[in-house]
Amino acid sequence: MTNSTGAPEPTAGNSALVQPWRRIATQLCPLIGESGFCALFGRAVHVIGPDYAWLAPRQACRAPEQLFSALEERMALVDGQRAAAASDALLRTFTDLLAALIGERLTQQLLASATNAADHPAGQQKNAQEQK
Repeated sequence: MTNSTGAPEPTAGNSALVQPWRRIATQLCPLIGESGFCALFGRAVHVIGPDYAWLAPRQACRAPEQLFSALEERMALVDGQRAAAASDALLRTFTDLLAALIGERLTQQLLASATNAADHPAGQQKNAQEQK
């Protein structure tokens, strides 16, 4: 969809694509810091840049929440299919870069923790940890 000026109209549903990034940042920032997370994310955006130039930030990221706000704004300007494809490519690239730095097994554990955090309420997570 486009508006009267020919620019794409914002797509509100694409904002859900940013939620996994918030969970991942919650898991990684205590380990690599906010600037480390932003640097890794920025590198992933740079790597996929030739295919998703519209995803490139206008300014350097200083904090993950700033990064997520900007990402949400950019995702809202494209159709859902393009936004989902960019999000998938970004996540794959981010995961590959992280695995190259800390190893595939640790990367899988950290990202699984981020995924599990969204699937289980806080009380269930605590009980699951106590049972291990």
